[in-house]
Amino acid sequence: MKKHILITIATLFLVSASWKVTEIHTYPEDLNSMASTLQKDFESGHEFELAIDLELARFEGRSLRPYVAIWVENEKAEPVRTLALWFNNYRWLPDLRRWYSKNYEKTQAAEYIDAITGATRPAGKYTIIWDAKDDNGNLQESGKYTVYIEVVRERGTYQLIRQQFELNDMPQRFDLPPGTEVSSVTIEYRKADKTITALK
Repeated sequence: MKKHILITIATLFLVSASWKVTEIHTYPEDLNSMASTLQKDFESGHEFELAIDLELARFEGRSLRPYVAIWVENEKAEPVRTLALWFNNYRWLPDLRRWYSKNYEKTQAAEYIDAITGATRPAGKYTIIWDAKDDNGNLQESGKYTVYIEVVRERGTYQLIRQQFELNDMPQRFDLPPGTEVSSVTIEYRKADKTITALK
């Protein structure tokens, strides 16, 4: 039998199709505030996504592929989610200086590294999507966040890119200047295409 949920200011009722009402729980008086927060979380976490389009630079002749870390930090500069980690030798992983310092404890767990790591990539264009969830799959509250792109080449150059954005219900776009390791970066906070996102 199909059921519906009715929420009053202080009480939650379970209502059946026959409209027989049974009180099942009582909530505090600030339910409206709690419901508003949940709604914001739903809007920011489910309706929008952060798309990071970057192009790794191409160098003349033979060159080692760079190590890349892409992640999100909250307003307290705490790591929220590692979106990409491309490397192939633990010896050089600390060269991703900011990412490594922020995630050192997590790097001691092999299962964590295995879950987020991919092989190094050649020069070219790549797209990374953030669905507003942390490493544990929890939706994040609305507010200010910063996306970081850190790129280092063994015995070579280093580049750290950062861009702050607002997790809310307003689209945003940032076209960032090129650097030695990253030829172009576009960061776009946009309405999610759930059909496409589900396939990523």
